[in-house]
Amino acid sequence: MAEKGAHLTGTAYIRPSIFEIIAQESLASTLEPAFKKILSFLVSFNLEKYGHILQWTDEGYLIFNVLLQRYYLKRYFASFSETFYGLKRVTIINSKTGLQEKLSHKQQILSLIIIVTFPYLKNKLVQLSSKYKLQNINNTSRKKRQKFFSKYVVKGLSILFVTYETLVLYNYILYVSEKSIYPSLLLRLLSVTLTYADPQSALTVTELLRKIKYNSFTVFDGWNILQRIITGSLELGAFFLQFLSWWNQENYDMDIMSLPAPPPPKVPNVAQQYKGICPLCHKPHHIHTVLMVSGYIFCYQCILSEIRIKKKCPVTHYPAKEDDLIRLYIE
Repeated sequence: MAEKGAHLTGTAYIRPSIFEIIAQESLASTLEPAFKKILSFLVSFNLEKYGHILQWTDEGYLIFNVLLQRYYLKRYFASFSETFYGLKRVTIINSKTGLQEKLSHKQQILSLIIIVTFPYLKNKLVQLSSKYKLQNINNTSRKKRQKFFSKYVVKGLSILFVTYETLVLYNYILYVSEKSIYPSLLLRLLSVTLTYADPQSALTVTELLRKIKYNSFTVFDGWNILQRIITGSLELGAFFLQFLSWWNQENYDMDIMSLPAPPPPKVPNVAQQYKGICPLCHKPHHIHTVLMVSGYIFCYQCILSEIRIKKKCPVTHYPAKEDDLIRLYIE
């Protein structure tokens, strides 16, 4: 009996609030843009040599996320954002008595797969939908079969996104009304839920000094301190991410007209030679499209293919992506 019950926790299941669930999901969603911003900033120091890395930012974040989430699942039985809010993943054996079980190795692996692959695939589908939307609006030279295909891909993805968000909302309602113990759809797929994590014991400064004094400090103690420094830095960074997100939201509704108008910039000489023509094809603009990061106007088809391949402005060489393209409606 003792051997069979060794995997069970002695504490009762305590349901986290919906605010903690949403907060940790919000933190998880800010990690990817933060990673991409940092990577873009580092690459900008030597864009000519490392600029090609920017086209692999999604895959770079996927690798980073695998390593990060693997560590936290193995050590804390929770993802990075769940650990930050003091939560952990458990399997509820009996919802009436609150008897719970730690994650098995198989459940850790499945949790890791879902945590890292779902945001990646969702991001790729959003990019695909945006790509076809732009093509449907601006490309009139394609065949009817291609137009038909892209049109229904966009509609299908829109229905998929709306259906998923509806199911997420429905699951929240079930969780808040205590008709479900699963705070999210992905946790429901794993038959895993969230509860509050046990307090973690840590080596205090007094114990550290005592070990150094009596020469009992080991490599294992040093490794634990290094891990605490790294994870502490990540969690501190996560706190600042949440703070900046709140700060931006608080100041989002500021009236932009109340800000002082900056003086117009001087037009560089290189811009004068592209007046009225596309810097790429050197012909009058067809479907005027401005690249937001540099301000230059191109033909839509010219700049779209350039951005997809080189991920930078062809004139200024600033890092750029498809989302930086804005169509100008000029008669």
